[in-house]
Amino acid sequence: MTSSEEYVIHGPRALEVPRVSMGRFLLDRLQSFGTKVCQVNAATGETTSFADVLERSVCVAQALQARGLMVGDVVGLASENCLEFCLPMLAAYYLGATCATFSPYASPRELAHALGISRPRLVFCSAGCEEKVSRLARDLPFVQEVVVLAPRSAAGNTPFPACLAPGPLPPPVFQAVPVHPDQHVAAVLCSSGTTGLPKGVMLSALNIITCVLGLSDPSFGDLDASVRHLMVIPMFHSYGYLVQLASLTIGFTSVIMVKFEPELFLSSIQKYKVNLLFVVPALMVFLAKDGRVDAPVLAGVRELWCGSAPLRADLQRQVEQRLGVCGVRQGYGMTETTMGVVNTPRGRAKPGSAGCLAPGTSAKVVDLETGELLGPNKMGELCFRSPLNMKGYCGDLRATIDTIDVDGFIHSGDVGYYDKDHYFYIVDRVKELIKYKSFQVPPAELEAVLLSHPAVQDAAVVGVPHEEAGELPRAFVVKQAGASVTEEDLIQFVAGQVSPHKRLRGGLHFIDAIPKTASGKILRKDLKNTHLSKL
Repeated sequence: MTSSEEYVIHGPRALEVPRVSMGRFLLDRLQSFGTKVCQVNAATGETTSFADVLERSVCVAQALQARGLMVGDVVGLASENCLEFCLPMLAAYYLGATCATFSPYASPRELAHALGISRPRLVFCSAGCEEKVSRLARDLPFVQEVVVLAPRSAAGNTPFPACLAPGPLPPPVFQAVPVHPDQHVAAVLCSSGTTGLPKGVMLSALNIITCVLGLSDPSFGDLDASVRHLMVIPMFHSYGYLVQLASLTIGFTSVIMVKFEPELFLSSIQKYKVNLLFVVPALMVFLAKDGRVDAPVLAGVRELWCGSAPLRADLQRQVEQRLGVCGVRQGYGMTETTMGVVNTPRGRAKPGSAGCLAPGTSAKVVDLETGELLGPNKMGELCFRSPLNMKGYCGDLRATIDTIDVDGFIHSGDVGYYDKDHYFYIVDRVKELIKYKSFQVPPAELEAVLLSHPAVQDAAVVGVPHEEAGELPRAFVVKQAGASVTEEDLIQFVAGQVSPHKRLRGGLHFIDAIPKTASGKILRKDLKNTHLSKL
């Protein structure tokens, strides 16, 4: 329901954003950086310059143009992190097309669902998922061609080198197709899918340009071309996708890892003089607790940006104290808000807070029961209205209407609050709150308590049905190697630090690993499906 504007708060004035197409914007930016190193393969040391990326992406664009790709067509991309990932994406934008990304680790059922949402005309995929993509594409009439990002195809598809010849037309001759940045659906990215099958989030060119320019604006991100960052978050995920686009437009050097490998992660920071890390809370746990991590390893890192899930205040302090890094900046957003609606101002962090509103962004906190607007320090559902808000869900008008209210606010599904200084704090997901009798129990709070125990490597809490109480909190824990702690030890440890209604009355069980999305969010539905049925 709508209410008084009294408790609607606002960020700084909206940024001035150029009203040009994504293709024109990216061509201009890539040309401006010349032979500066753009990407480095962390494992092999292979490098590409911005000039290389420009030349090769224009080659791919011409190859797609020769195949008849037009404005409004969709180019699919399913791959692990690699130097080639950005090339079909850039090519699609030059031609006014849309890029849709998919997880290469998705099951055939999940991938078929995602492909059916965006209906790509061509799909670029890595060799690791080529067989799966090929098998599905044979039954999907809208997929006309599969291109494998490898020198040759094992399944009779087009190898990527076929899209790189002949040589490209020089930029003064090759021009981006003009499209309106506000109308152009630049990306269809999958929502997190933590509670069900993902939806296709449609982001406009204007959404994306606003987001990446915000990262270099002094009032919000203040990052510049001196950044050398380690790209370990998945590029197919919205967080990694937008960091990649920011790298290409601001001039970062990206040191790319195919996947997280502890030894390579740590050695690459030193070898390539990485000065900024984009991380998720699971990586912060690694930095805080793993014995291989020490201060000299991160000596050159001036900042860590943490997103994708809430970062606990004690974990932030532990990393800062252990590694001597004072620049931990948390951010908050969703795929539906082009990730970046809240960010920590440089030098003004509050531990546990995701930061302040982005330029042009308004927010309200809505009572979960009554729908009334709430003031400072009162917990409810977070809602945002911003130039970063999505155009809607691809092919799902009902879900779009359910998510965006009549005042233009996206209802995030996240529970949180803002303080008197308008710093935001994320507590949990609305749908993940455990209802014990008449009390709401945030799983993230119990997980934070468990993770503070030295014997706990990872933890997740879910609600289990109970006839009288409604739900009981149950914990799943991964022990640190060699730890001798018992289940009862940890249950009592939690009981000593929380209110009575938050105790682990549903029990605690040790497991080998906590199931998570590629961006580090806990897959509670998988925990329930896999583990509760065995107990």
